[in-house]
Amino acid sequence: MNQYYEPLPMKPSREFFYLILMWLLFMVVSVFASVITWWLMTGQSIAMLETDLLKPDNLNAFKMIQVVSTVIMFFVPAYITARRASSHPMKRLGFVKSFKYDRLLLALGIMFCVLPLVGFMADVNKAIPLTPSLKKMFEGLESNYMEQIKKIALFTSPLDYIVALIVIAFFPAFVEEVFFRGAMQQIFLRWFVHPWLVIFITSLIFSAIHFSWYGFIPRIVLGMMLGGIFHYTGNLWYSIAAHFFNNAFMVTILYVQHLQGKPIDTEIGDSAPWWAGILSLILVIFLLRQLHRVSVTKVAPDSIAATPDTDDNRFSV
Repeated sequence: MNQYYEPLPMKPSREFFYLILMWLLFMVVSVFASVITWWLMTGQSIAMLETDLLKPDNLNAFKMIQVVSTVIMFFVPAYITARRASSHPMKRLGFVKSFKYDRLLLALGIMFCVLPLVGFMADVNKAIPLTPSLKKMFEGLESNYMEQIKKIALFTSPLDYIVALIVIAFFPAFVEEVFFRGAMQQIFLRWFVHPWLVIFITSLIFSAIHFSWYGFIPRIVLGMMLGGIFHYTGNLWYSIAAHFFNNAFMVTILYVQHLQGKPIDTEIGDSAPWWAGILSLILVIFLLRQLHRVSVTKVAPDSIAATPDTDDNRFSV
C-alpha cells in the first residue's frame, strides 16, 4: 500500500555527518564503478588502468570514467541525504522551477568579472613559501591534473569540443553545485545561520576537496561567488549555470588555442595585476548587490536571503 511518507526532521549536525558518510561510501563505490567502466569499454585488465588510462586509444573510456565517478561521488550522496531529510529532495537541494533572465545574466556577469580577482589571488597563492618537499609534491599533483585536462581537451574535430564541454564543463558544474551548494551549504546555513560565514566554510571545503594547492585560494574565491549566487537567488540552476560558464570559458580558450595552432596552455589567465584584482572585487560586489536586489524585490521572490525561515517551503514555487 502506497502512503505519503514525510521523513522525520534531521538536525543540521546529523544531516551533515550523514552527507559526509554517504560521500565516503560512494567514493568507494565510484572506484568500483570506474574499474567496471574501464573493463567494459576497453576489455583490459584492472592492472592496466593506471598505466594506460591516458593513452589516446583509451580516451573515451577515461572521459566516461570521469562522468561516472563524479556523478556517483557527488550527486548520489547529496540526493540520498536530501531524500533522507525531506520528501521533496530536489526542492531541498535548491532546484526551483521559476527562472528569470536578469538573474541569470547577473550570475554570468559575476563569474566573468571575478576572473581578474581570481588571477590575482592565484599570484598570491603562488607567493606563499613552501618547503622543497611540499613544493615538489604539489607541483606533481598539479602537473598530473593539467595532463588530464589536456588529454580530455584533445581536439580533432568540433565534436571533441562539444564532448569536452560536457565532460569538463557541464557534469562537474552540475554535480559539484548539487553537493556543495545544494546540500552542504544549506545544511551549514541551517546549522550556523550566518550566510557569508557558511559560504566561506563551504568554499573552503570545496577547494580542499580538489587537492590543488596552487588553485586553493582562487577556488575559494570562485566557490564564494557561486555560494553567493545561490544564496541570493535560492535557485541552484543559476549557480550551476555560473559554474558551467566558468568551466566552459576555460575549455573554449583551449579550443581557440587549438584552432590557432598553438600549444595548449592551461595556465592562461592564472595571473593578474593587483589593480585589476581590486577593480574586479568592486565590480563583483556591485553585481552581487544587484543580484540580491532583483531576487528579493520581484513578485514571488525565490531568494533564500529574502526569508529567514529555513524550512523547505522557501524553495517551493
